[in-house]
Amino acid sequence: MQGALSALRSAVCVIAAALLASCGSKAEEPAQTVAAPPPLVEVVSAVSGDSAGAVRASGLLAYKRETALGFGTPGEIETLTVDEGDRVAAGQTLATLRKTTSGADASEAALARQTAEQNFERISRLHASGAASQVDLDNARLALERARERIAIVAPASGVILQRNAERGQMVSAGQPVLMLGEANTGLIVKASLASSEVTRIGLGDPVEVQVRGRDPLSGKVARIPARTADGSGAFEIEVQIDQPQGLRSGEVAEVLIRPALASTDTVKSFTVPAIALIDARADQGIVFVVDAEGRARSRAVETGGVTDDGVVILKGLAEGDRVITRGASMVRDGDQVRLAVASE
Repeated sequence: MQGALSALRSAVCVIAAALLASCGSKAEEPAQTVAAPPPLVEVVSAVSGDSAGAVRASGLLAYKRETALGFGTPGEIETLTVDEGDRVAAGQTLATLRKTTSGADASEAALARQTAEQNFERISRLHASGAASQVDLDNARLALERARERIAIVAPASGVILQRNAERGQMVSAGQPVLMLGEANTGLIVKASLASSEVTRIGLGDPVEVQVRGRDPLSGKVARIPARTADGSGAFEIEVQIDQPQGLRSGEVAEVLIRPALASTDTVKSFTVPAIALIDARADQGIVFVVDAEGRARSRAVETGGVTDDGVVILKGLAEGDRVITRGASMVRDGDQVRLAVASE
């Protein structure tokens, strides 16, 4: 009897051990995982075109010469006959001032004024004959102003009063700006800022299309390209001369489209891609991803040339027919396998 029980216990142990071994082997089997599909992206084909070579910028309208006018001596403003927006003629008296530093002796003051007037007339005759310089004439005029008890601001040219900085009865110091005059004979210009890569593509005289909100498109040309950046900002402030500026006002915002004359002979093709395709944009540099023949994303360092209504202008880094990733570009890395949502044409 005891032998039978021992045999039964042995059989039960064998069966339990087999069951445990079976459970252990199942637990140790690795879990099967499903690989994530490649990211879905959209692409466009890089195609060069004439519009891609144009340079776009924005700026402000201004008179070529905007002159600050003031008195050469301190005093009290007696008359101020013009206001902002008024049109004035050359030689027109705009304001008068009563000096506050006149000498206490009236006879000495009168003699000083007479001497200054005679000296100014003499220098004026010599200047007209070429025997006196412009500096001599300016010094004689300044001496005359200082000798007079009352002096005036006279418009040096016809134009528009852009700013009025003082009022009648106000005390002003010597040289303090009282009025700002936009000289009409110098014409209206657009001052626009361009990056260094854009400045190298344009030249003096290049045709420009100027767009001011609420007005018909205007024509113009590049009138000045500076030799250095403005205030160390890295941008170059160019000037665009407008052919027909009638009705425009200083301070209005203008968009300019410059069509470089060198574009027709430039062997380097330019492309325009949607702005969403550009990654890590800094100044005129950036990164885009293109899809290679194996369906993998490849990063490309590119040089940009401004922004148009159609997208970002790419000057370097792309070739004709490159499939540039647009939507989904921020989700891929160099070498990633991708799926195309929209095939390039």
